[in-house]
Order: sequence, then structure tokens, then C-alpha cells
Amino acid sequence: MTRPRRRAAPLLAVGSAVGLLATGCGAAVVPAAAGTDGAAAGAGPPVRVVVVGDSITEMGSPDFDDGDYDASSWAWWATGGGVDVLGGWAHSGATTGDALAAVGPVQADVLVLMAGNNDVDLGVPTSTVLANLVRIADVVGVPRVLLSAVAPEDGLGPHLAALDDALAGLAREEGWQFVDPMTAVRDGDGGWRDGTTPDGVHPTEAAAARIGAALHEAVLHPDDPAGTTPAAVVPPGHTG
Repeated sequence: MTRPRRRAAPLLAVGSAVGLLATGCGAAVVPAAAGTDGAAAGAGPPVRVVVVGDSITEMGSPDFDDGDYDASSWAWWATGGGVDVLGGWAHSGATTGDALAAVGPVQADVLVLMAGNNDVDLGVPTSTVLANLVRIADVVGVPRVLLSAVAPEDGLGPHLAALDDALAGLAREEGWQFVDPMTAVRDGDGGWRDGTTPDGVHPTEAAAARIGAALHEAVLHPDDPAGTTPAAVVPPGHTG
């Protein structure tokens, strides 16, 4: 399931050759307050979002970096209704250090950072993760940063909870928005809820839809103290 994309001039330098290209048409998530024209009710142009992350973002996307993603990625469910997820840089197995070595400046309204699971898997110190995230944001240069909690991972709940606490603290220090879009898919032990993962690490498509809906609302409502606003999630298969 891949929607058509329209291509534009590269915005984000990735490595030496790959660029971020503009996303195509069609809404994948319809918040309760969204208008029928694909933009949030009463809003102007869509909020342009770029993402730096790992496999939780990339999933089965044909080419996430160039804005070519499918319904396996939460980005599919976050775009539309006043939000335009352009792509960015997200690769399976990537650590924050890998991302830092690859990204470049970009023109967008919001940078979503969702990274750190692989750092935890590899035992990278939290201080290094936080420093890498600050440097990524500096390099990318987008004025507004939305820092996401990391995804659940079966068997690593306490380690991930500690990282999330550190991420929330970093967001306060840097003046970023911290959002936990995982509350609907995380169990009490910090792993995935039953039925939301095929392997204990990655989300199902339905779980990706919930994550994307939460991030969609967080982008549109930065002053929401809870970080997210309830949204009406369109079931997988919606094509806008």
C-alpha cells in the first residue's frame, strides 16, 4: 500500500547524495477537528514536519528519507489534516550517533526526534544520547523541535523509562516540546501491549496508526499540557 508522491527539490542532505523531498497528497489520519479539505479547520498551510529516527519510523517504507512511506510507518497516519510529513532521515538499526553523522540542514516548521531504542540496545550512555540529540537539532536547524518518547521494547522497560525521563528533562532544558505518543501501545512493564507488535520491538500497522495520530495532534497543539490530544484514528487502509 503506497500512495503516489510528488517530488520537489532536495531539502535535507543525507550522507552525500540522498535528499528529503516533498510529500504527496492524501490524508492518513482525520482528527476530530480536521476539515474536509485536508487542512485543519480554520488553519493556513500545513505544518511541514521532518523526522529523524530509526526503524520505528522507517518500517517498510520504500524510501522514507525522500518522503515515500506507507501505512507501516506512523508518518502515514500523522500526515494530512493540517500536517505534512515530508520525510527526513530514518533507518533500521540507527543510533543517535548514526543519525548525527548523516543529517544536514533542512527547511521545515517542525523537527520530530524519535530515537534512542538502538542506543539502549547497544548500551550507549544516556549522556551521549542526549548530547547527540542536541547536536542533531542544531545541525538540522528547524525552529521547533518535538522530542518523542522512545518506543516500547519487550524486556527493556526500566531502561527505556529511564531514558524517557532523561528525554523529558532535556526537552525542558532546551525549550523543546516533549511528547509521549506511546501511551496507547505501551504496557505496564514498558513493553508493547498485547496485539501491538509482531516481534516485541516494532509496532503493528494499527499501533503505528495510534502513534501517528498522537504525534499529529501534538504537532497541531504544542500547548496541550498532556502533549497529545485525542484523535479519531482512521482504520488501516484509509486512503484520504
